[in-house]
Amino acid sequence: MHIWQLCHLGMVVPLADAYYQTEYPESVGQDKLVMKNTAKELKYNFKILYEKLHTLSPYKMHIFRILPIPILTYILSKTYKSHFGYTFMYQHAIKAPDEMKELYNQFYSYIKEWRL
Repeated sequence: MHIWQLCHLGMVVPLADAYYQTEYPESVGQDKLVMKNTAKELKYNFKILYEKLHTLSPYKMHIFRILPIPILTYILSKTYKSHFGYTFMYQHAIKAPDEMKELYNQFYSYIKEWRL
């Protein structure tokens, strides 16, 4: 359960953070720089998680480690522009910025301890 929760945070924190990095969060999928930075952040998170935990849960989270940044950027852009992105990512991120900020702070504090 602990590994699953860390992997979930490793994914949702950068996904939500992308909305906060742009002036027009509803169209963040069109912002190539934010999408590229989000892809890089996902790769970084899952690289660190895998190095420390030696596994990821669910297994499909390895996709964030394996896919090249340009492909991951493209997929993220399409996802943010989709009905799924609007319904499950945008609405929650916009309605819960304080929660997401707290998760951001706790997750990155947690993995920073591993890097010391």
